[in-house]
This record gives sequence, C-alpha cells and structure tokens, in this order.
Amino acid sequence: MEKIGLYGGTFAPPHRGHVHAAKAFLKEIPMDRLLIMPTYQPPHKTKAAGDTPAVRLEMCRAAFAEIPQVEVSDYEIAKADVSYTVQTLRHLSAPEREIYLLCGTDMFLTLDKWFCAEEIFRRARIVCISRDKEQDRQVHSMLAQYREKYGQECILLSERPLELSSSRVREAVRNGETLEQFVHPAVEKIIRRDGLYRGNES
Repeated sequence: MEKIGLYGGTFAPPHRGHVHAAKAFLKEIPMDRLLIMPTYQPPHKTKAAGDTPAVRLEMCRAAFAEIPQVEVSDYEIAKADVSYTVQTLRHLSAPEREIYLLCGTDMFLTLDKWFCAEEIFRRARIVCISRDKEQDRQVHSMLAQYREKYGQECILLSERPLELSSSRVREAVRNGETLEQFVHPAVEKIIRRDGLYRGNES
C-alpha cells in the first residue's frame, strides 16, 4: 500500500512556515512521498496582488527542493480553474494508495463545510497541525465530531506550526524589509526578480 501526503494551498508565497509544516508532517506520518499542491485559484480566496500561478509553482519548487520526499505537483495549476480539494483527491485516489491530507487549524475546524466534505473524509485521512493551546479545545471537539459524523479518526500532529503567514511576507515586501527570516533565499530571489507583491492588497 503506497502512502502519500497531500499539502495544498495558495502558497503566495511559500514561506518557512509551510516548509516547517511539511517537515513535521513527514516526521510524524510514515509516507512514501508528500505532494505539495499549489492551487490555481482556491474557491475561498482571490489571487494575491502581483503573482501568477506559474510563478507560485516555481517558488514552491524552490522552497521545498531540499526535502527529498517532496514532489511539487502542477496538477491544479495546469487545470486553470477553481481548485476543489475533492477533485484533487479523486485524481489521486487508487486502490493501493492511502492519502493523508494536511490541514492547518482554520482549515480543519471548517472542513465539514467544504465542497463534498463527506467524500473528502472518505478518500483521505485528515491530519491537523494545531496552531496553539488555546485552539486545542476546539480541535479536540472537532476530532470527536468528525469521528461521529464520518467514522474517521483524524490525526493531530504533536508539532506546532511556525507562526508565519503569506500575508506577513507580502507586507514585508511592500515595506522593503529583508526576507531572509521569512522565505528560502531561492524564493526571495524570484520575488525580487519579478517584483512580486509590491502593490497594495485588494
């Protein structure tokens, strides 16, 4: 049985917090490979000012290049349409394959509201990386609810996420701050090369 991880997101841009989460995912869940899946356009967000799907894909390849088990997939970007997690899971599903889906706290707490939520739980084992102790109570409550509603034992990672957001990185670019503490040098090089995220957010 092949075990693969799926870590999707806008990654606008991919930062050290994303890399930290990917490493924690691989450390705690035994899997053959981890797919990083940048979205073309998520259903709940608008595109961040100043990037393109193609350059986000390039930045993801740069950000995660040093993790041997990681593969950056262009599947959702190549579709050039709004990205729904269930569609990607359908694409990846196979009889001899088990899929683990990594969610941050906010995603995890609202997963039952997602498009075709029941099918998402049927096609993947849900893994959560919880932001902080304050939200642990909510997370544990949802673990119990998902167990009862979908018959699935979701997995809670012991590792905490690195507190960083893509919006904070974009803010740093606009403010002319150094990006070394936020992103891989290769990602900063792409941001500087293409003049990304200099405009105001819409």
